[in-house]
Amino acid sequence: MNSDINKTLSDELKRCFGSAGCRLLSKGRVGLYIGLRAMDLPKGSKVLMPGYTCMVVPSAVQFAGLKPTYLDIDPETFNIDPSLLDSASGAPPSALIVQHTYGIPCEMTAIGGWAERRGVPIIEDCCHSFGSRYEGKLCGTFGKFAFMSGQWNKPFSTGLGGMLLVNDEKLADRVAEIIEREAVAPGRLKNLLLAAQIVAYQWLVRPETTAAMMSLYRLLGKLGLVAASSSNKELRGELPPGYLSTMAPCQIRKGLREMARIEENIAHRIELTRYYQRELPLIGFPVLSAKVPEGLPLLRYPVRVANKHEVLVQAKKHRTEIGSWFELPLHPEGTRMEEFGYREGMCPEADRASREVINLPTHLKVNQSTAGKTLEFLKRYARPV
Repeated sequence: MNSDINKTLSDELKRCFGSAGCRLLSKGRVGLYIGLRAMDLPKGSKVLMPGYTCMVVPSAVQFAGLKPTYLDIDPETFNIDPSLLDSASGAPPSALIVQHTYGIPCEMTAIGGWAERRGVPIIEDCCHSFGSRYEGKLCGTFGKFAFMSGQWNKPFSTGLGGMLLVNDEKLADRVAEIIEREAVAPGRLKNLLLAAQIVAYQWLVRPETTAAMMSLYRLLGKLGLVAASSSNKELRGELPPGYLSTMAPCQIRKGLREMARIEENIAHRIELTRYYQRELPLIGFPVLSAKVPEGLPLLRYPVRVANKHEVLVQAKKHRTEIGSWFELPLHPEGTRMEEFGYREGMCPEADRASREVINLPTHLKVNQSTAGKTLEFLKRYARPV
């Protein structure tokens, strides 16, 4: 039965994205790790990526025996600035990771042209961008492969978990070999724990409880009492045991339920994105620039404020859902960035965005009334940059 539901969700995702292969894994980062290994890149070679990401991305690169190399972001899109692609010093890169931050597509015409001229394969980080399109084409269909997160707050959630979409037949075969040879399937106890967390999230996490529940979740994760998003070993840049593992049956079932309502989910996010875009100027906050296409299903709506720490403290106090990531250029707070080759000042725009950007929710538990109250909160407590 488990293999049947695995194949069903994999096939649905393959059809959705037109991929040669889809693999269901314990985390999105595991897909990046496997995909890089399957590409058989020279050990120690450079992989370009934005200096505004989660530390699990450069950690997966390092676990694959490669070197993360950072490029600064365009302050208007929060994605890699294409004009900086030639600025990386030293040997040419072996690959380029493009992250569609907050669900905003990267400028794939410029990036794709640069990569094609230099023979650099593109890898897509689609952890924020399920359903986002660039010039009518789905994010996740531009690169050699794409990896996605099914984490709690992502647009397509499996209650943790992740997906690897492969757009190359030969690479899909090599991915399959690695998984069949090395991947560990979660046992019954892990499946039960994940199932309990899925139910708890569904019933306990709402816009007014998000901050408190996430603080509790992180604490329990550090204590090893729940399945956490990242382990303490990962935060230190060490490969944790059981890293290369597959998705649990309870997560696959949740994924199937999410696919059944994916169009509703995408339409809802588009509607709330438009609402924020329309209403933010009325309370004195700038909106996303004309560089960002209209009609996107954003994962979160980014807003720059001059008093980020104060806003987050007040949001928790007033039970208002406000996102804080990216707290550092290599999120989350507490990451030893030097362990992943990042130095403060390396990417000035990413550093500044980490100090200024909060984000507003667009998920299905937020309606326009809730979003309106969030804007009232911003008007009272936040200062525009």
